[in-house]
Amino acid sequence: MRWRRAVLLLATALTLLFALAGYDVSGRLVNGGFVPDSAPSAVTHKTMEGFGGGAPDFVLLIHTRGTVDAPDARRTGLRLVSRLLADHHVTDVDSYWTGAVRRGTPATPATPAAAVAANALTQHLRTRDGHTAAALVRLHGSPGEVRGAVDRLLPEVTGRQGPLRVGATGQAAALRDLEDQSERDLRTAELIAAPAVLILLLWAFGSLWAALLPLAVGAVAVAGAMAVLRALTTLTEVSVFALNLTTAVGLAMAVDYSLFLVARYREERAAGVPHDAAIQRMMTTGGRIVVVSAAVIGSALTGLLLFPLYFLRSLAWAGLAVVALAAAVALLVVPAALSCLGERRAGADWFARRRLRGPVERGRWYRLATSVMRRPVVVGVGGLLVLTALALPFRSAVFGLSDERVLPRTAPVASTARALRADLPAAAGSPIDVVLPHWQADRPWRRSELDAYARHLSALPGAAGVRTVTGIYVSGRSVMSCPAALTDSLVRRVTCADLADRHRAAAGTWVAVSGPPAAYGPAGTQLARSVRVTGSPVAVRLAGPAAELSDIEAAIARQLPYAAALVILCTLALLGVFTRSLFLPVKALLMNLFSLTATAGGMVWVFQEGHLRSWVGEFTVTGTTDLLTPMVAICLAFGLSMDYEVLLLSRIGEAHAHTRDTVRATAAGLQAAAPLFTASAAVVIAVLLALASADITVIKLIGVTVALSLLIDTLLIRPLLVPAVMALAGNVNWWVPSGFRPRRPTTPAASAPVPRPAGPPTPAPSEPLAGGQRGAGDQLGAISREGGPAGRQGEGQR
Repeated sequence: MRWRRAVLLLATALTLLFALAGYDVSGRLVNGGFVPDSAPSAVTHKTMEGFGGGAPDFVLLIHTRGTVDAPDARRTGLRLVSRLLADHHVTDVDSYWTGAVRRGTPATPATPAAAVAANALTQHLRTRDGHTAAALVRLHGSPGEVRGAVDRLLPEVTGRQGPLRVGATGQAAALRDLEDQSERDLRTAELIAAPAVLILLLWAFGSLWAALLPLAVGAVAVAGAMAVLRALTTLTEVSVFALNLTTAVGLAMAVDYSLFLVARYREERAAGVPHDAAIQRMMTTGGRIVVVSAAVIGSALTGLLLFPLYFLRSLAWAGLAVVALAAAVALLVVPAALSCLGERRAGADWFARRRLRGPVERGRWYRLATSVMRRPVVVGVGGLLVLTALALPFRSAVFGLSDERVLPRTAPVASTARALRADLPAAAGSPIDVVLPHWQADRPWRRSELDAYARHLSALPGAAGVRTVTGIYVSGRSVMSCPAALTDSLVRRVTCADLADRHRAAAGTWVAVSGPPAAYGPAGTQLARSVRVTGSPVAVRLAGPAAELSDIEAAIARQLPYAAALVILCTLALLGVFTRSLFLPVKALLMNLFSLTATAGGMVWVFQEGHLRSWVGEFTVTGTTDLLTPMVAICLAFGLSMDYEVLLLSRIGEAHAHTRDTVRATAAGLQAAAPLFTASAAVVIAVLLALASADITVIKLIGVTVALSLLIDTLLIRPLLVPAVMALAGNVNWWVPSGFRPRRPTTPAASAPVPRPAGPPTPAPSEPLAGGQRGAGDQLGAISREGGPAGRQGEGQR
């Protein structure tokens, strides 16, 4: 308060510096990071460049009114392939007209026989009527370099190209459109949410000056987090989704922390405390809540750092930065701003007449809590049954990764993908690339082993076919055997020569297994697992989308117990120190577990099974749940839920320190905390429901899932289950082993007792003081140790 103007000027200067440091952060973020760099599929993917194969980065679907074999169509197609191969990030192109062509090789077949062989090998890239063909393009480089190559190439090779009409789809094209569409959706959501957020902030804070505080805190925190992300991009790759998380979490935490502090200040002022003293008491109580809340949320985000995916690690660093900055800025800017506003403007509340005045027992939340605690078993069992019913759909969750179907159905990439699956299903299939490292079929007995292995792979459920140096296989039998004899047809001889050239390299032998059309679906994962357990001549390595999904699942399953243990232990330790109780931290974690499980069930019911699309907006039902996006949504929901839990426990602890009555303390704590966390939840839900209007399914999923979690938390967990559990536990809520209780201050026997002022007695240090000090608010100040009204004289003297 002494340096209030300097603090505000420093905050303004830092915001400008942060904005300058992070102004170009969006151009340095990458869309990827879903596969661990050390995963077997990622390592094998790098070796696939030596074979000139593997899953394509994008696919060109080419239509013509005539046939793709017409001379003008062929010439245009060859020019397209030549333009693609001219880019230094293109490794090879597999088209109907040329077959597989590596960079540095002419895009025109050298002889008519080679052209016939190319047609024989690439019939899956041409429809029977001849009106449609496809070209598979593979790129190399970092995610940023791949994105740059896609940005350069697609505008040049798509659209009307002479007699051809070209569309693009595939993973790289989908990620490009996904990033562009998400930026448009976020801008639209901000325009939709801004009026609702401003109205809710005005209602929650009661004046324009106070309503601007969370916006100022959020601006400083978000700008600082962007500067942190900009610095991280110089050290490691950072996901583009970290920027979206920064904005959402920054606003949510700014609203929460500013609301907690301003509400505490106004309670102190309503109790007659002078302006400056009220700010000081606001900091000793509300400030402690802010610090503990930020620490708990930070511990939850730290668990994401244990996963070897820079997608999740980027989100963790972004969340940690913005939460820490939001807490620090709130603790510095809010008291300085209130001090500068002065007594009249800082305490102004336009809606004071509509807020609760009088005894706390008259509050609706107090009455609700006491009603619940009269029947704790009935309410508790009923609440658990509701949560169980909401969680049941989670049993049928089928996990995968998002593809182009998360885009709107009218998006060019999505419509091209549907046409590709309908016209050329073999080209749309997701290949599983099997590499036999340092193994060559250069002996007859080795060729026999490879032939038997390929036959076995082609007979696996979900396998559409297999190609390798020994031939082509379908359903456990050979449809083309190699090597070809001199007396065989020219087509067969050249085809076998091409197979030998493509599937044999210094790295070993490549076996291509055609899989199901859904690149990141459960059928492909199951096929990858079957390939891994199938007996082979040597230990094999797998690449491709299905193998990547299998590796991601394995990496998450391997690190999930450690991440969960870290989050649980940190949360229990922080809440244990905060509440000075053993039971309350465990209760808080269990409540959050019930809430998050119910939220996950609702998410599966809506997005995997396709219910309520008329409410949440149209989206494509894929029958799977994205593996990574729900982790982000659950992490956000956990942080906000623990934020409200810390506030509620603080208020209950303060009340219990003066009443020693669990029932009355719980009711008074809920009456004090509920208006705050419901107002905060309303603001955040307004933003999240605006996100639900997005056309991208993953953004819609995050908005709806976190909003559902907040609704469950504010309507069921906090007002019903928490009072029921507190009433059933009774004195167990406050029990700690005697060795962990703080010592009472001792006074020498010869010393005279120190006179104490009139008023409610000060609690002994051994009692649980979850809030640090007793608030002087008009709600809690009316409760004395015996339950009677506290005298104003004693309140002022204390």
